[in-house]
Amino acid sequence: MSTNENEKYLVPALIRGLKILELFSPTKTELALSEIAQSLEINRSSAFRLVQTLEYCGYLNRNEQKNYTLNIKALQLGYSALASIDITEQAVPIMKQLRDQTHTAVHLSVLDQTDIVYVQNIQALGAFTSNILIGTRWPAHATVIGQFLLSGLNNNEIIERYKTVKEWKLFSESTPKNLDELLLKVEKARNSESLTSWQQFKNTMVASASPIIHPFNGSIPYVLSVSHPAYSLDRKKYEAEVIPYLINAAKKISSYIL
Repeated sequence: MSTNENEKYLVPALIRGLKILELFSPTKTELALSEIAQSLEINRSSAFRLVQTLEYCGYLNRNEQKNYTLNIKALQLGYSALASIDITEQAVPIMKQLRDQTHTAVHLSVLDQTDIVYVQNIQALGAFTSNILIGTRWPAHATVIGQFLLSGLNNNEIIERYKTVKEWKLFSESTPKNLDELLLKVEKARNSESLTSWQQFKNTMVASASPIIHPFNGSIPYVLSVSHPAYSLDRKKYEAEVIPYLINAAKKISSYIL
């Protein structure tokens, strides 16, 4: 069945309702009705009927300011989806060993459309506690994790994913501002074993990533990463000591769990 034939079975109101849920993010936890209407390019009356339905079904909550937030039912869907992802048990001891070797927080991420999603975290030992939770999402274009995950796709697939993106959120001067700049970053990732963001995504943090490569088809289903506050790190020592451990751990996971 062709794409056009499939489209005649789609329910526009359901699509709009799901798009409303997708508007929420770690940096946008609350939305006004006017913001929802503007984002979906519909009038306020149509937006109101949609949010009323989602609120009635338990997916949205309206606060005292009459803005909307995700309700527990929407969060339960997310946790159910994450629980269904096959995170092989062998990854956890490797991640814990990497944590002990590098004194960093260790993360495992996957790609979801144009976002990265954290699906496993190992907290650092000591005073530093990472605020990244399982299920946390960030825009793929702005992170070295996302650039590695996108590098497993061909350029046409990347272009297709980003063709509807209207706003390229910037976190620093190095954040790609358009598709051409993103493709340059992705090409660099394809030719690298690791990438480091030194205060380029969060200005207080250092993050490094290394791809977990499928041994048979060369795809990149996961990316392994570490994070640590920048203030306590010597850059040369970090690159000499942390990065080799990270690359080695990613290779171990690639060979053990895929």
